[in-house]
Amino acid sequence: MLKKFFSDVNWLLLVGMVLLIIITTGALTFYFNYEGQKGFKIDPKVQLDSKKEYEITYWDYPLFIGQEKEYENFLKEAISEFNDMYPNIKVNYKLLSFIEGRDKLKNSLEAGNPPDIYHGIFGNKLMNKKLQIPVNIFFKQKEESERDKYNKVGLKAFTYNQQVWGLPNWIKPQVWAGNQKLFSKTNSTVDQIEKNGWTWGEFQQIASEIADLDKNTSIIFNPYNPKLFYQLLSANGKDRLVTSKGNLAFTSDDLKQAFEFLDDLRSNEVFPREPEEMNKKMLPNFWQQKAGVIAPVNIWLLNNFYQKNKEESDVKLTLLPLPTKNLEAKKVPVDVAGLLLFRQQEYKGDDHTKAAYKFAKFLNQQKNLFIAKKLKILPAYLPLESLWREEVKLRVRLKEQLLSYNKRGVVESPSGFDKAKCENKIQNVINKNYEDFWLEGVSILTVIDRIMNKSKKIANNNN
Repeated sequence: MLKKFFSDVNWLLLVGMVLLIIITTGALTFYFNYEGQKGFKIDPKVQLDSKKEYEITYWDYPLFIGQEKEYENFLKEAISEFNDMYPNIKVNYKLLSFIEGRDKLKNSLEAGNPPDIYHGIFGNKLMNKKLQIPVNIFFKQKEESERDKYNKVGLKAFTYNQQVWGLPNWIKPQVWAGNQKLFSKTNSTVDQIEKNGWTWGEFQQIASEIADLDKNTSIIFNPYNPKLFYQLLSANGKDRLVTSKGNLAFTSDDLKQAFEFLDDLRSNEVFPREPEEMNKKMLPNFWQQKAGVIAPVNIWLLNNFYQKNKEESDVKLTLLPLPTKNLEAKKVPVDVAGLLLFRQQEYKGDDHTKAAYKFAKFLNQQKNLFIAKKLKILPAYLPLESLWREEVKLRVRLKEQLLSYNKRGVVESPSGFDKAKCENKIQNVINKNYEDFWLEGVSILTVIDRIMNKSKKIANNNN
């Protein structure tokens, strides 16, 4: 009898320990998802009311340029499929202008009435400290956490202050487009550049060799797109313009090196005549065997190259890493797009926010593969990556390059909401002076002086 007593006691202790673990785990999950939130708090475990109709708004862009109707049909079908699961969640979508979309979002945030979900395709991760919602509060805490299902670089791009401020949608390595046939006539090979990278000096040498091949061959940089200048900074460890402490993350010497690199190329006459017309010559010159390198390139320009590459047998497209001053790292900066969640000034309730997250998660994890295959970009949600590898219609060599660069991808975490606003203002200063450098003939010293003086004032006023 005594033996049975101790046996019952041991069993009760075991049951008690299991219950304690369950309670403790639940408490920790509640803490990290609820008490761990700062400022405005949302209960992530709130249940939707099946008898209530929720109406959420989604702002996106017509991502299939030239095929806008196809993209709109994709959204309608996605919403219809979502409504099969959640018939009481009505989704109103709006396709924004690529030119005016960001200003429209900014105005809606200032008015306190932003959309519930916004597709952030332009790189901005932290938009509004008061109204933006960290998505990780809804992540499930299981053996394999929700975080582990995302590309680490993609997740890092949205992580600030231990919170994830958006669902990473897709990742695009920052690359330049190269004409492999023209490269084969130089003293360098694409395979070496892809594997080992290349320095600014090596790029300048190859650019000169390409320009010397024929009176019509050249390198083409778009003087109206300052993205190239930020790529030069990023490839050399200057991915942020402002530090977490609010100071400038770049120096006048950083600017001087980047502008002198461009000026040396211009002096060596590797660009076509009339640089102000280079943006119009990017596509025709590339396919006429006149351009060895095109930069910068976004996803739509790349897709034009991918499509045309199937038709032009004389031209072999290759993807090139950004030249850098430090070859040791062999890292490739990447762009990450994602879905941002917002609440309105007149709060509609935790259940409304939960309804918005459910649609964002549905797009991100179940429908994003279609977009990733169409635009030839890597999905950040890892369960979709293996499907993308098998199903994307892309030349094997180009696919291998994208995967290789993605594996070496790097990105900086956001430095804070106030810092993001400060960076946007500094970008406007750099953009204006970058264009003046190309099109107005403003000297390097003058351009640097303008940028540094105005940027310091912006940073000081922000602190």
